[in-house]
Amino acid sequence: METLEVKCPGCKMILIVDKKSGKVVEKRKPLVEEGESTGDRFEDARKLVKTADKRIEEKVEAAKKAQKEKLSKLDALFSKRKQEIEESGEPIEKPDNPYDNT
Repeated sequence: METLEVKCPGCKMILIVDKKSGKVVEKRKPLVEEGESTGDRFEDARKLVKTADKRIEEKVEAAKKAQKEKLSKLDALFSKRKQEIEESGEPIEKPDNPYDNT
């Protein structure tokens, strides 16, 4: 079967088309960005694997930063509410435990 590779200018997908029937036999998404592509899919895949550690580390660091920010906001909210309760002068009582039999 003779095929022809056609690259979509919009989505950058590579379409493998059968020359005789004109039907799309295969669709290939680009492995790396346009400027980073070498033109060889195997070389692009190798490049993608080599940079995987860096991408994973960046995502982990971003998640850690987001978690720290979230905890910081919650701590500030808790401290503010605690201070409001202490300033109100109302006695703080321990709530009744439904499991206490006393």
